[in-house]
Amino acid sequence: MPDLEMLLRDVRPAPEPAWAAKLDARVAARFPKPTPAWKKPLIAFREHFFAFGAVATVGCAVLALVVVGIRYSGGSDESGSSGSAMPMSGSAEESASDSGGGSSAPNPTATLSPESRTFSSDGRAVISSATLTLSTSPDKVNTVSDRAIRVVDGLGGYVQTSEVNSSGNSASASLTVKIPSDKLDAGIAQLSKLAHVKGRSQQDQDVTDQRDALEASVRDARADRDGLRLRLSKATTDTERSRLRAQLDRASRRVTQRQRRVNELGAAVSFATVELGIDGERRRGAAAPPEGRWTPGDAVGDAVRVLEVIAGVLLIALAVLIPVGLIALLGGLAGRIVVRHRRERALDIA
Repeated sequence: MPDLEMLLRDVRPAPEPAWAAKLDARVAARFPKPTPAWKKPLIAFREHFFAFGAVATVGCAVLALVVVGIRYSGGSDESGSSGSAMPMSGSAEESASDSGGGSSAPNPTATLSPESRTFSSDGRAVISSATLTLSTSPDKVNTVSDRAIRVVDGLGGYVQTSEVNSSGNSASASLTVKIPSDKLDAGIAQLSKLAHVKGRSQQDQDVTDQRDALEASVRDARADRDGLRLRLSKATTDTERSRLRAQLDRASRRVTQRQRRVNELGAAVSFATVELGIDGERRRGAAAPPEGRWTPGDAVGDAVRVLEVIAGVLLIALAVLIPVGLIALLGGLAGRIVVRHRRERALDIA
């Protein structure tokens, strides 16, 4: 037997280094079984989980932006159809003077509100207005109206009134918009590019004298009010105090009323009024479109609605698939841990 053992040792083949290294690796791993085919996708998903998560996050962000953009562009009709009201900001000083009409301290530093000091380039107050009539086909009246509203919004103006009429094969729109006076020329130029210009006019009214007169009346009313406050502070009898308080209340109301007129004139000077009319007219010789005709505008609207539906479906699918994928990943990891523990237990028993 010793001779046979020595003989076998002498004639035994030497294993290749690569095969020996591969065998040692399998021994170190305790001879793992081949990965089942159904586990390979889960393993690939686990190895690239962060990449999939990043792609899903970016995709959700892009889809959200698309949906928000579609909602914004689709909501322009609603935002443009209703007239916007410009907030009237009153003078805080005047409201304080009304509530404190009985105050004994005079206010010598009272000044006009910033709204009342709206000047042109040469220091004059000018009220500007314009009338613009556009002509387009009846099926484009709504589109031109929406674009006009976007132009006004982009210039920092607002829509005061908006009305769109559609009857049979005719349509028209009438809008009253307010545009900052210093941007009136640019606004008229941009609005004129939306359709064929059928009529255009512009008027300017110099109200510098009216503004100066109103500001002077405010200063006079404030001087009267301050004088009454001073007299009230020096009154010695109840009868005199009562009479001065009544006069002071009336003076405070005069200051508020005159300041309101100054503010209203300042707002009229700051924003020019544009009467915009959009007429839907058919060209001579053009045949009336058949009922139910599918126009390029309809195609664009249908495409937007389809994209909106697709975006919503994708968002819902992502909201469902991401939790399912996480659950499947956790299940695969738990199964692998259980299998590994079973193998280690079996090897310990052997």
